Formats: sequence, structure tokens, C-alpha cells
Amino acid sequence: MDFKSQHPANSVHASVSTPEDVSPSSQHDRGFYVSSPASQMDRSVEESERDVFSQSILNDLCNAWFERYHPWFPILHRLSVIGTIEDTVALEESPIYIVLKAIIAVTLPHWSLSNPISRETRSRISEKFRKQVILQAISDLSLPSLQAVLIVTTIDYGAGRLSEFWNLVALCKRWMGIQLGLRDLVANKFDNFNKLSTLPPRMIPVPTSLIEQEEKIRAYWMTEVLDSMSSLGAGWNLSLSLPESELWFPCNEAVWAFPEKTTSLSSFDDSEVSSAFSVYLNLVTHQLYQVHLFLQQSYDATSAVDRARWQSQCITVDEALDKWRNSNLETTYLGHDSTVVLSAVTFNAAIIALYQRLALPPKGLAEVHGPWYHAIQRCLNACDEMSTVIRAINDADLENMSPHMIFCIFVAARFYLVHAKVLSVEIPRSLDLLIYGLKTCGQRWYFARRLEQVLHTAIAEKQVPVVMSALPQQFYDLQYSSLDIDHALSIWAEDCRRPSI
Repeated sequence: MDFKSQHPANSVHASVSTPEDVSPSSQHDRGFYVSSPASQMDRSVEESERDVFSQSILNDLCNAWFERYHPWFPILHRLSVIGTIEDTVALEESPIYIVLKAIIAVTLPHWSLSNPISRETRSRISEKFRKQVILQAISDLSLPSLQAVLIVTTIDYGAGRLSEFWNLVALCKRWMGIQLGLRDLVANKFDNFNKLSTLPPRMIPVPTSLIEQEEKIRAYWMTEVLDSMSSLGAGWNLSLSLPESELWFPCNEAVWAFPEKTTSLSSFDDSEVSSAFSVYLNLVTHQLYQVHLFLQQSYDATSAVDRARWQSQCITVDEALDKWRNSNLETTYLGHDSTVVLSAVTFNAAIIALYQRLALPPKGLAEVHGPWYHAIQRCLNACDEMSTVIRAINDADLENMSPHMIFCIFVAARFYLVHAKVLSVEIPRSLDLLIYGLKTCGQRWYFARRLEQVLHTAIAEKQVPVVMSALPQQFYDLQYSSLDIDHALSIWAEDCRRPSI
């Protein structure tokens, strides 16, 4: 594409641009689907709710889920879900009815193919089903309830509602997952389920099929991924689970695509890293654990001894990450595997999160310690590599990426801007690609549009002193992670949307 091959150097200095609609309630897939006709605006929500459960529309929405969301959120068995839709007369009596509601809640705002429903009605149904899923899951503990809540977390994260997202992840992990025995299942491989063993037994039903067993394994891992990935860069106590050396990983995606009757137990019982998804799981749950531990330590920023200790520990963690990367992560990103792309972006965001607090000392200490140029270079290299990843993805694939990619892009773009402002150097041209990535993700996710607006404002204020910035001043202080400042940025974005009196 022309932009990715050329992106002129002066384009990062463009004036502030505000997306035409930055409201979380209007998450729609402008670039992928056709808008609903105005003649459908008067249809009642109740009629439309009945319509979405018709077999044709439900098939459309489920196919949309498996084509555009499943590649980076593979917790459901496609053939089983589609088979239930086709073979069940009364879907509301099906155990996966709550899962279908969750799929509708996620996909409906971006859908308008056959028998289109107005955008406003689709948004209302989506929010109604999201609330119903959460309330039902709280009162009805089951694997489908857990799967449904995991699915609707996508709505909250994509809308930038991080507090609501974390509440749902806590519900999944601290209550549902524990009671369902998912960690025991994955860590002990059923050795303590209702039978004598060297481990204390648990009175939890053993899965009745290979599909149920695999879906429980995947539900456990997705919960862990959401918990770790969404808190990358945080310096507060996260109470993350200590990774274990021997765990039951999901089966290979090629095996997971077949019906259960054509697979064998040995095909599913594979604890080896057997797919791009398993590599991503290992990165987020095992490798990032060391980053989390490092960032949760306290150190005396005024002490040269403490600073040297932190620098040494930081390099040790970095070297371990780099060693893992050389053995596990693809070095080229020309393919369209969304999980490989997400792994690459996450890895580079982790490097920036690891080093950024030490790269540029806080105000008052810069004269004493000065910048740590090794940290600055590692962060800049990670930013450059992330822009290379973005360049290699075509727009359609980028638009369909996980919303968790959004924050990674923002972390890199913010470092570019803060580095340029603090050291009075030029903004790298690669920033254009990162902003373009956010803009493309913003076709679906409001969160990306909100953060893009922040970046455009920072670019426009390149020559403005920090104390006069329209943005919260913490944006320019790398002692604060991007998670630390997100609430302040969300308030700023809301204030920008309010009409002036």
C-alpha cells in the first residue's frame, strides 16, 4: 500500500484530527460492512432480538466470530457450535445458549449483511446481551458460562473500559475458574480428579468428552492470558499465578479443526508447544511473568547503588526474553497469522515496559543520573520493530486483530513522542506506521480511536512546554506506565468530546 511504502516524514506533524465518532457505543466495522438502511431504524429491539436467533443470521454471526475473532481467541470448537445451531430446535434450552448470546453481543455491532438491523438497535442488543451473560454467569457456574464471560470481555477492552474488563477477568479467574478446577486440570492432568493420588483429590466432574476437556484447557489459558496481557507495564501488586514448568497446553489448531470422532485421545493429550497459539501462551504467561515481577519491585531513584542494581536486573530479564525469542518467535512477519503478529507486538511492548522507567530519569534526577542510553536504544529498537510488524500486515488483517494489540502500539508510539520531546530530537518517521495501525484498528475498536486522538494531540504540541500541554502532564513522564495514565487520558478524551458552552 502507498502509505506503508512511502509515509512522508512530515506527516507526523499534521494538525490534530478527531475521529468522526469516538463514542464507545458506536463500535461498528465501517471499513468491512455495509451500513444498515435508514428504513430499518423503526424496527423494535424485541423483534430484532428474535431475528438474530434465526438460523441464517445466527450462522452469519457465528461464522464472523470464527473467521475474525477465533484466530486470536480460540476457546470454542467451531464444528460443535455450528452443529448445535443446526441440530437444536429450542436453542434457549441448549447449554451453550449463553455462549451464543456472547457471540452475538460481540459480533452484532459490526454486522449488517442479511436482513440488516439498524446500528443503534444492534448496539442496544449487544449491550443487553452482554449484561444478561454476566448476570447469568454469576448465578450459574459452568464451562459455557465461563466461556461466555471470556468472550464478552472483548467488548469492554475494545471500548477502553479497562476497569470493567478487569472486573470480568477477576470473575473468571478468582471465582469461576477456581471452582471449575481449571488450574488443577491443566497443572495435574486430571491426576487429582475424584481418585486416589499423591495430590489431594477434588470433587469436580471429569470432562465427558475430548471437546469439553480441550475447551476447559483453553478457557484456563485464555483467562491467564487476559490477566497477564492486560496488566503489562503495571508496577502494582498483581497477584499473578506462578507459572509451573509442566502444564497441559492446548492441542494443535489443525487437530482442533476436526470433529471429535475423527481425533484420538493422543491427538489432544499434547503438552508440547504445538502451535502459534501455544507460543503466544508461553510468552504471555511464562516469559512476561519475570517482567511483572521486576516492575513490582521498589527502588530508590535517588540512590546510585539502587539504580545500578535495577539496571543489572533489567538486563538479566531482557537477556532471558531475548533468548526465548530466538528459540520461539518468528523473525519475519510477512505471514498473516494473527497470533504470530500478536506475539511479536507483545514481545516488543514488554521490552519497552521493562526499560522505560530507567531510560529517562524523572524531573529533578536527570541532572544527577542522566539518561541511560542502553535502555533508550533498546526501547527505540522495539518501537522500530513494532512499526516493521505493522508495515507487513495488510489492512484487512490489521482491522481484525485482537484489541489487546492496541495498547502495545500505543506504548511504542508514546515512547517515540516522549523521547523526542524530552531530548529535543526529531520524531522518528516510523511513528506514522504506528498511528496508521491504531487508525486501522479503530475501524472496529473505539479504544484505538481514543488513543489515536491522544497521539495526534501530542504531535501537534511538539514545541509546547509540558506544563502548557492539553494532555495530562503524566503522559510525558515515563515513570508512569501507559496503564497508570489511562484513566486520566480517558477523562481528557471525554472532555474533548463535550461541546464547549
